[in-house]
Amino acid sequence: MKSLFKHKVSTSILVVFFVVIITNEIHAQLLQQLPIESKFKQGDDSNWASLEFDDTDWDTKLLATSWASTTQKENVFAWYRIKIVIPSSMKSLAEKGNGIKLNLGKIDDADQTFFNGELIGQTGSLPPHYETKWDVKRSYIIPEKEILWDRENVIAVRVFSLDNAGIGLYEGPYNYAPVQWSDYISTTYKILETDNNGFTTHITFTNSSNRAFDGNIKYWVADKNKTILFSETLPVEVKPIQGYKAVVLSSNYQPEKNNIFKVGYQIQENNSTASIEDGQMYLADRNIKIPVANEPSIIVENKIKDVFTSIPFQNQQFNGYLGKRQAQNLVERLLNVDEEGIIGSYLKRPGIHPWAGEHVGKYLETACNVWKNTHDTKLKQQIDRIMFELVNSQLEDGYLGTYTPDAYWTSWDVWSHKYNLYGLLAYYTTTGYQPALEACKKIGDLMCTTFGNNPGQRDIILAGTHIGMAATSILDPMVELYKYTGDKKYLDFCYYIIDAWEQENGPKIISTLLSSGKVNKVANGKAYEMLSNFVGMVNLYRVTGDEKLLNPVLIAWQDIVDNRLYITGTTSSWEHFQDDKLLPAADKDHMGEGCVTVTWLQLNHGLLNITGDLKYANQIEKTIYNHLLAAENPETGCVSYYTPLMDKKPFICYISCCTSSVPRGIAMIPYFAFGNVQNVPTIMMFDPANYNETIATSKGKKINLSLQVEGYFPESGDATITVNPSQKAAFALSLRVPDWCTSFKVTIGKKEYRGIANQYLKIDRVWTSGDKINVSFDMPIQILNGGKSYPNQIAFQRGPQVLAFDSSLNTGVDINTNPLLPTENLVVKTVFDVLPTQWIGKQTYTVNMIDEKGNNSDQQLLLVPYADASQASGVIKVWLPVNEKK
Repeated sequence: MKSLFKHKVSTSILVVFFVVIITNEIHAQLLQQLPIESKFKQGDDSNWASLEFDDTDWDTKLLATSWASTTQKENVFAWYRIKIVIPSSMKSLAEKGNGIKLNLGKIDDADQTFFNGELIGQTGSLPPHYETKWDVKRSYIIPEKEILWDRENVIAVRVFSLDNAGIGLYEGPYNYAPVQWSDYISTTYKILETDNNGFTTHITFTNSSNRAFDGNIKYWVADKNKTILFSETLPVEVKPIQGYKAVVLSSNYQPEKNNIFKVGYQIQENNSTASIEDGQMYLADRNIKIPVANEPSIIVENKIKDVFTSIPFQNQQFNGYLGKRQAQNLVERLLNVDEEGIIGSYLKRPGIHPWAGEHVGKYLETACNVWKNTHDTKLKQQIDRIMFELVNSQLEDGYLGTYTPDAYWTSWDVWSHKYNLYGLLAYYTTTGYQPALEACKKIGDLMCTTFGNNPGQRDIILAGTHIGMAATSILDPMVELYKYTGDKKYLDFCYYIIDAWEQENGPKIISTLLSSGKVNKVANGKAYEMLSNFVGMVNLYRVTGDEKLLNPVLIAWQDIVDNRLYITGTTSSWEHFQDDKLLPAADKDHMGEGCVTVTWLQLNHGLLNITGDLKYANQIEKTIYNHLLAAENPETGCVSYYTPLMDKKPFICYISCCTSSVPRGIAMIPYFAFGNVQNVPTIMMFDPANYNETIATSKGKKINLSLQVEGYFPESGDATITVNPSQKAAFALSLRVPDWCTSFKVTIGKKEYRGIANQYLKIDRVWTSGDKINVSFDMPIQILNGGKSYPNQIAFQRGPQVLAFDSSLNTGVDINTNPLLPTENLVVKTVFDVLPTQWIGKQTYTVNMIDEKGNNSDQQLLLVPYADASQASGVIKVWLPVNEKK
């Protein structure tokens, strides 16, 4: 995915306005849709533009879908050929308006478009002067003289992409019509709040020509059931002056009892049938508050009982490094979220981008997790408002996407419904708000009726990108919907997805993993979507106990760990799984997509739950303390879409799939810190925190247990845990011993316990309130080899954290001219008071360098945790050159 919105900060809720550029679609009786299928061929030949060219042997491809090249990794050319018959009934209008306007939507990256062999337009630039315009809608004018009326015409689109993913005509609209007044008169509108939740609409007309316009506006306010509550007709006149603006104000509407409205209008030209219509949902009272009810219960219990379960988020308080980063996630990211950006595409369809619909669901899940942990009042009001708008934008049939009917179930439509299920289920389980569950059930019912193998149903593989893996990843929240409703049709739908994978046109996820053992051999190797399906497989296994679902996931997990995992706990380059041990880490390599990092975290979470195996906890720790936290700037809340090991982190503050995903991952941290392993309370991470849990004593009696973890982890390996049971009692308490730890010692009073790396240390004794567990473990420095991608280079890992060189902290240091000493002579030391005042994080370390003659230099390299590096825009290097000359 690529980024789409610019980040905006809401500064007031007293005056709220929305500015929307209307897509000037003319009246339906004039508008003609292009065919949904096109002839398609990868490659480049100028003859393919010709009307006479025979494309019989070409493949076909659906419009509004992106694709990835499997034969080229860069500089990809392809052609689309679309055949249309333009009726002569349009001829007089085309002559009057100077042609036919052709809309081709958005194309990745650049295009040249031909009509019957003649070039009619270009957006972006092709090599050698390449310029991408992947996010620009294409509209071209077909000259009337080039049209073969009532005969076949050919639109040929030449497409170029610098990389091999996300290519093509990926988003509509795809239509044509005679040029009319709305092609030279642009319109925008604002809905402005007035006193007592009233509102008025300002419609602005801007003339880009020297033609006049006279017409009227039919304006209305309706309730969510489309019952008209208020309407009026307003005249409009635009003078024939280029740049002239006319503003029309509606009457002030004062709500009586409703809170959410459909505000709309139709603009009609006098003496013409040409018109445009537009509108949106509008929430009048933005201070809506929804009470919290009791937490709802699961209807269908898992057949596979979890070995590890985390305690409720509200029973956890983080005080140290992780606490600071979670607080920054709340303050700098969530409370500053661009509300219009994440919900606007539902209030006014179509959305501003094919995957604009995913953000609100991600936000709701993230914000609900954070609210459960913090009970922040501002966040709760924001969540309530956004959820209410989303639920009320759902259509009667259950549709809750951002597309218009002509584009339903294309591109990322099912994908958006997936994230809305996640978000609304999170809201329901957090607050008990029944309408959120009802909205989910409507989505589930719509999925079950729309997709399947019965006559009239659609193929879900054709409803999304990446050989269907995007659409089928709705599997995971559909399992959750089944758990909370007990409606078996949702379970049947999950198995429909499993079967669809193995269709002739499917991604063959299970069969390929069983036969090859390689994730990069599955479908097109797209990491985010594939991992999302793995998460669903684990969840479906939990609820059904179906063994055929688990083994392929375990194979995939092992392959990723062995061959495709970066030392910082992420995977993918160019958003795809690469060949074995190929782990390029520069910014240009597009490594470690934030969405992939978070989904890898989710997968390990699911596997840890069902097995309790610490190898999954180790991966979770690695990801959190490295790539996850590295992807969000703690100073600004901005997020790095791809987070390189070998360049400046390219933080962005506007909305993208990753700026929605990374905060989601940070909000998941309470899932992993403390819980119960086979009913034994277990500390999984040693960051300072407070935990409260109800436990069973050795005699089966329920008591309250409070634990206070104090220390400076991950800066230090010393921690004190104060145990406060509500009464003196015998019970077991476990500590996770990290896999990187070589010495783990625990003392309680005069008794000493020794832990073994990668195992649980279980302490079963009688506990009294105030008992102290003194934990001491080493934080060893590991030297990691650069492997195939970075030969003769090394990286440092201290405890769970990978360290990095940051140019902003190493002024005048040239690491390439003065490499490090041979590895056996390296010494890493902790230093203090060298970081800038505004720097978030305290850890710094030095390592010795050599001079030009190969001798030990007085100059030292300053290193910081990779997760903290580049927050001040420094260029970073994790892989460092070593002079191996003896």
